[in-house]
Amino acid sequence: MSTQVHRRRRRAPRGKSAAPQWLARLPYLIVLSGVGGGLALCALNYFRKGSGLMAAALLFGALARLLLPESQLGLLAVRSRQIDCWTLVILGEMVAFVALSIPPMNKTGLIGAGAFGVLIALVMLARGARLLLARRRDGSPG
Repeated sequence: MSTQVHRRRRRAPRGKSAAPQWLARLPYLIVLSGVGGGLALCALNYFRKGSGLMAAALLFGALARLLLPESQLGLLAVRSRQIDCWTLVILGEMVAFVALSIPPMNKTGLIGAGAFGVLIALVMLARGARLLLARRRDGSPG
C-alpha cells in the first residue's frame, strides 16, 4: 500500500486587496530584463555599462528576495531566502568587480575595484568563521 503525498503551493489570499497575478512576476521580470539588457550592451562593446547593469539587476533581485513575501516573487524564490539572497549578492558583487576592474582603468577605478574585492573577501571570511564557530559550538565535526 503506498501513500501519496500531495504538495500544495502557498498562494496569496485572493481578495480585493490581493495583488494581480502579473505583479507577482514583476521583480523576476525586472531582474531578467536587466541581465538581458546588460548582455545586449556587452554585445555592442559597452562592456563596463553592460556589466554594471547586470550587477545592479542581480543586487536588485537580492533586495527584492530579502524584502518581499514569497507570493510576490515569482521565480526569484527558488530555495530558502538566505541561500537565494547570498547567491544573488555574491554574483552581483562579482559582476560589479569585473565591471570595475576592466582596462582601461584610471587610479580611482582601480581603488574602487580593489575595495570591492576586499569587501567580498571579508564577507566570505566572516561567513566562514561564523559557520566554523557554530559547528564547534554544536559539537558537530568540522
